Amino acid sequence: MSPYLSTLAQATLPELDALRQYRDALISGRAFADWQSLWASFTSFLHDLWTSGAVSDWRQGWMLVFSDRFLVVYFAPLLLLLLLLPQRHLRSGIIVTGLLFMTYVFGAMYPLIWLAQCVIFYKLSEQFSIEVKRKDVLRWAPPTAAIACVGGWYIVSMMLTRIHFSGPTNAWMSENLTFLYPLGARVYPWESVWAWEPGKQPMQLFHALFFLPQVNGIVIFTIRMMSYFSEIKRDTIPPTQRSLTKFLAFCTFAPTMIAGPIERYREFNHEIDHCHANRNWREMTYGLFRIALGLGKHLFNIVVFAPLVYGWVLNSGYYSHPENIRSYWALLISIQLQVFCLYLNFSGYSDVAIGMGRVMGYRVIENFDRYWLSCSLTEAWRRWHISFSFILRDYFFIPLVRRGWNVVLALMITFAVCGLMHNLAPSFVLWGLVMGGMVAINQRWSRWMRTLDRQPHRALSAVRRHWMRLQPLPRLCAWFLTMNCLCGSALVIMNDGGGIQGWRVIWEIVRRPTAALLNLFGVEWQGIP
Repeated sequence: MSPYLSTLAQATLPELDALRQYRDALISGRAFADWQSLWASFTSFLHDLWTSGAVSDWRQGWMLVFSDRFLVVYFAPLLLLLLLLPQRHLRSGIIVTGLLFMTYVFGAMYPLIWLAQCVIFYKLSEQFSIEVKRKDVLRWAPPTAAIACVGGWYIVSMMLTRIHFSGPTNAWMSENLTFLYPLGARVYPWESVWAWEPGKQPMQLFHALFFLPQVNGIVIFTIRMMSYFSEIKRDTIPPTQRSLTKFLAFCTFAPTMIAGPIERYREFNHEIDHCHANRNWREMTYGLFRIALGLGKHLFNIVVFAPLVYGWVLNSGYYSHPENIRSYWALLISIQLQVFCLYLNFSGYSDVAIGMGRVMGYRVIENFDRYWLSCSLTEAWRRWHISFSFILRDYFFIPLVRRGWNVVLALMITFAVCGLMHNLAPSFVLWGLVMGGMVAINQRWSRWMRTLDRQPHRALSAVRRHWMRLQPLPRLCAWFLTMNCLCGSALVIMNDGGGIQGWRVIWEIVRRPTAALLNLFGVEWQGIP
């Protein structure tokens, strides 16, 4: 479920009552009895929201609309500060504003941890740049130590979550040390009262101080470090372009720090060196447009689309009892709507990050390119999370193929790594293996089609030519198959309440047309109950 909806479900702030009522109306369908009821419900929500005072409180307004991940606070005061800095002080300004942003979002403790982590990684990378050229030492000791630092801190943060404080201590900290907490946790009481979901253990103080910030942005940071070490190994980053200041600016650039797009070290420093020259009113106007577009996507998603989709899906027992959903099309399309909901959230975030960069004169790499227009899985992964896909291609897939690995196996390993980088769970590894296998089949099919095009005298080539003349029908069929494969694979990792309930949906999607086909031949089959 969307993090926003989870937060909204447990919120107790009076200011959220209007939005919660509006969400419930969307989910139940009362708001859609007719267009007049829909408009009345929406205007009532806006009026209650405005008169409640939530908008006047910028902190609660942040939580209400943008949860704890959006960069509005960075855009307002800190981005203005960066615009006023001269070129020679820009990197220092990025470091300072990035740490301030991190302090606001993740609490006062985490910037110290992040800064120490960055310094350790820089020292290890410099040692690696020396040892990688030698053959008489263990060259991979520095990157191994870097991985151990990330894994070790993750384990330590998990252990710290077991620490409990007494009720009076929690009350005193909640009242006097709010600045220590992450943004999304500052308005809630601790341990004795607060739990994310009914029936689960309340969240501990150290869980909010260390673990929650740790999981936000650590994957992006790890991927950046992997790219940085790889480029040092390839000797594409000369010593003159490496310094602690440049490295810290690369790691603390706030717009792309939490969820990307994933920048590479050389491109980042090139853009920083030229951003003042690229800064003009046209770029700034375009940047403001992208920010507005991203915020509009996110606002539409959390106010209208996500509550409707997730309310419809989860209330209908989509994962727990898919056999009770009568409409096969509803069964098939629901998962696509969930993936599109994820797209709105993620691409909206990327739009905000890109827009903030453009205001500064910094051109952030595009991260999405209308993935819903893809007519093959290969094309889809060139359009979805583009920066991450390039990292996987350049540092996993291509090196494996060059070392003689089978292409199919290399694809499955690459996507398995992709799954692990999203979540350390077996279901994500399984998703990666499934997706890698489907991409391999897609590539083999495309290669066979190109072979047929080069052999016009074959009977299958003639069939293909006649089929392709029926445009746009072939392209529509390819698009339909691609979207269903891409979104259907997500059922391996998407579920309601944990476990592998997504497999029940997969089984039901496969069972119904199979049973209908067998019934044509007089065979009654209901499948496995």
